Amino acid sequence: EKTGRAKNGGTQMRCRGALCALAIVAALGGADASQAARDQKWLGKLSTKARNLRSALETAPRRDLSEEPEAALSEEEVELLKEEAEEEIIMLKWATVIGIAALGATFILGFLAESIHLHWLPEAAIGVLVGMFASGLAKMAHSDGLLEKEKFDFEFFMIWLLPPIIFEAGFNMNVQAFIANLCPTAFFAFIGTFASTFVVGGLVWWFGQMGLCYPLGMLAALTFGSLISATDPVTVLAVFQALGVKIDLFSMVFGESVLNDAVAIVLSRTLLSFNNPENPVDAEHILGAGKLFLIIFIGSLLIGAVGGILSSLTFKLLDLRHHDEMLYMEAALSFVFPWCAYFVAEASELSGIVSIMSCGMVMATYTRPNFSPRAVRLTARAYKVVALIAETFVFVYLGMATITFPIFTYTVWHFFFWATLACFVGRLHIYIGSFLTNCFRDATSKPPPISPAYSFVMWFSGLRGGVAFALASVSYVAGDFPSTCGGFDGDDERKQESPFCSDNEHNDSLAMMQATMLIACFTIFVFGGAITTICIYFDVLEPKKGAPSTARSKMLSAMHQQKTSTQLMVDDGHNWLLKMLTNEQAYEKSDELRFDDDEEKGDEEVVVAEVEAELGKDAFTELKSEIMKPRNFEKGATASEMASNPDTLHAALGSPALVRTATKDAKIDVLRTRLPNLSTKDLEKLLEGASGDVDLAVKNAKAPINTPPALL
Repeated sequence: EKTGRAKNGGTQMRCRGALCALAIVAALGGADASQAARDQKWLGKLSTKARNLRSALETAPRRDLSEEPEAALSEEEVELLKEEAEEEIIMLKWATVIGIAALGATFILGFLAESIHLHWLPEAAIGVLVGMFASGLAKMAHSDGLLEKEKFDFEFFMIWLLPPIIFEAGFNMNVQAFIANLCPTAFFAFIGTFASTFVVGGLVWWFGQMGLCYPLGMLAALTFGSLISATDPVTVLAVFQALGVKIDLFSMVFGESVLNDAVAIVLSRTLLSFNNPENPVDAEHILGAGKLFLIIFIGSLLIGAVGGILSSLTFKLLDLRHHDEMLYMEAALSFVFPWCAYFVAEASELSGIVSIMSCGMVMATYTRPNFSPRAVRLTARAYKVVALIAETFVFVYLGMATITFPIFTYTVWHFFFWATLACFVGRLHIYIGSFLTNCFRDATSKPPPISPAYSFVMWFSGLRGGVAFALASVSYVAGDFPSTCGGFDGDDERKQESPFCSDNEHNDSLAMMQATMLIACFTIFVFGGAITTICIYFDVLEPKKGAPSTARSKMLSAMHQQKTSTQLMVDDGHNWLLKMLTNEQAYEKSDELRFDDDEEKGDEEVVVAEVEAELGKDAFTELKSEIMKPRNFEKGATASEMASNPDTLHAALGSPALVRTATKDAKIDVLRTRLPNLSTKDLEKLLEGASGDVDLAVKNAKAPINTPPALL
């Protein structure tokens, strides 16, 4: 039953008391040989007391409950089974403690690595190492029960870890930038994933036929190609946000990663439908599989969109944004709709991941305008916190899986090498999509053509991670491909001669899982560690918006946001839907990488109130009148542009000291783009040591002999 649930992709959580149930079955029911073998296998995992009971159960006569219901189990047997269930619960609690402690250790070590500029070791890699360490200790202690609880669970991953990550990605996505680059993003995520599936699958199958590595069967190879095509660039996107890459590049990588996971999950499920003798690979069943894919994907999108629209109408009708006392209820209510959409899709045997992603994007566009300003910020950051916890634990979970699964038992190293090479080739669709996109863009178009540097960074960003391994592990647990060297027929001489087929304990599912884990670790450590250097080398960064350092300059930025908010609205001809679902009249335009990137966004009123309290009413009124003069907002100048212009600032603030402070912030912004590896504190020391000369500060930073001791 457990295997069947995993194979069919069900979402019901695994019962942790399965050992007790199997013990009762062994004691009560008549079973055939295969059932007895399964019972014997599970009974072997019982504790010492239960093992002592096993021999008594095996020699005791089978009892029929219909004849002797009162004599089903003795009191001693019941007590032993209760003790075993209690041990299971205690072990689960200890595994939970270890998982949470590993999560905290990852955050702490990640912060320490960042503080000393250890960019070649990203937080995702630290999470993998911490997970390996935690499970390694359990294995050294021979705690099999604890290792069992730490084992990667597909249903736990798909229900509790992946949905909040995908929803937050859609909810805090810069929807305008995503739509502006929708065509290349859709090409990379849909056509690219299909192409990668057949390129990677075909290559690993051919490599196996040539005798270069473990030979997978054709269907197993294609399934491997589909699941390994699920990119998981959590590390890359974290670096992108920290460095501040160009918004077009970020939106394409971000959009591809969100859509790609959903496509890979649905595509692998579709391919596995052929792993059935009743579904031969012919034209009729291929068309049926294509139809199934479209039904799952489009149906899931519609369910998510309906959930998002219902949330928009609900918040519009309730009008909670005018009830400050309902702030937390307002944020809590927003949780209901995406998770309802997820479970409705799963209950309908569609894709909950696609549904919750669609719901997040619709809510970002049409529900957020119905939030109060404080709820806007609260929801964005609350979902970000939950997603951050889930993302980090995914990598800890991966690290644990390297120990709890037989990753390093009869490891297929040759297959890992050639599969990695196939993945590199499979990512070349990035260049094809970029070329086709540039056929419709020129130097004057918005967005601009995709440059070769953009294409390489997108190709380089194709890390593998949790989604790929989750699909591989569930295939292994379900035993989808139990054959050894499935690429060779049973009487094929090559199977007898191949060194990869000598171990009958190995099978195609295990080879797929091992290669997936090794590729995920390789890309996380190597590609994730090198992405900072790649971004700097290819100059795909743009100047960051400096955080105002004084309350007055914060007020300038905040009031500028209020003053120019009407200039940031876009009328794209589709406002009828916005007007129907919200109280807004036009879409808001944003130049941020993500909605929650601007730390002061949504806090304009709070900042202004803080400045008023600091200055007093009279001084505040005078300062406000100066800032709000039209000349201070000529040509839609941004706050950062004003901060870099002393004349404009002097007119606005009327204080040379404030002008000097703001000018320093502007210089720090320039230094940050040229020296992205240094913290703001280090940049301030460099600028001070160079007497405010930016070029000299950069020169000092690059010359170790002149570098201030604090930086060494």
